[in-house]
Amino acid sequence: MPQMTLEYDEETEAVLEDLKKFFGVKTKSAVFRRALAIAKAAKKYADPDKTVRIGRSNNAREGETFNLAG
Repeated sequence: MPQMTLEYDEETEAVLEDLKKFFGVKTKSAVFRRALAIAKAAKKYADPDKTVRIGRSNNAREGETFNLAG
């Protein structure tokens, strides 16, 4: 199985730990797999300018817009 090494700061470590709890997983690898699945879905539904809006469907004003372009 391919492996990779990442360097990140303490803030990112805290985010990873929080996401482990949120996703109900035991490893950071599982967090990354879920994040990649979400990114794949975002790519599929992105606007032509590569923006994606995430929010509750019952409140169009609530949410965040992300630009996925480099």
